[in-house]
Amino acid sequence: MNSAGSGLVLDTRGLTPALRRPIVFSVIDKFVELDCHDSIVVIADHEPAGLGYQIELRKETKGRFDFYYDQRLDGAWVALIRRRIL
Repeated sequence: MNSAGSGLVLDTRGLTPALRRPIVFSVIDKFVELDCHDSIVVIADHEPAGLGYQIELRKETKGRFDFYYDQRLDGAWVALIRRRIL
């Protein structure tokens, strides 16, 4: 994990697949708990569309975050998770 400006960068590529989402969601849940409006950038080795769907399905996070992703030239996927200002 690295702090970057007003956001947090989580590079999940080196983590065991079973740990990736639980770690991302523990950070997201802490952001909600602390009413933090920083962004989270998740770097993954696969398309992270499912992560965005899961954020929108969970009652704790539904409607609270914007989710965007794209593939970099080196093949890694980068997702931006940004708290919505309600």
